[in-house]
Amino acid sequence: MTEQWDNRGKIALWKNTTDNSSAPVAKGHFYAHRDIKEGEKIDVSLWKESSQNSNAPVMKGKIQDKFVKDGFTDAPAVADDDDIPF
Repeated sequence: MTEQWDNRGKIALWKNTTDNSSAPVAKGHFYAHRDIKEGEKIDVSLWKESSQNSNAPVMKGKIQDKFVKDGFTDAPAVADDDDIPF
């Protein structure tokens, strides 16, 4: 049976090997773990890849939703006029 990899929420970058000084240092791709809205901020964490394989990415990481501790975020609450008791 063939094993299927679940790459949702994963990101990988490869070193750009061009001599063009205005080119990016690394290029890569990520696999969304859910639908993403335009303009939405997504957290990305990257680690150096230490593989000796020449085809391995320079960095690997993951994308994730904003960390929420105990159900609260650090974003300010927006009150509706109906919620204000005066």
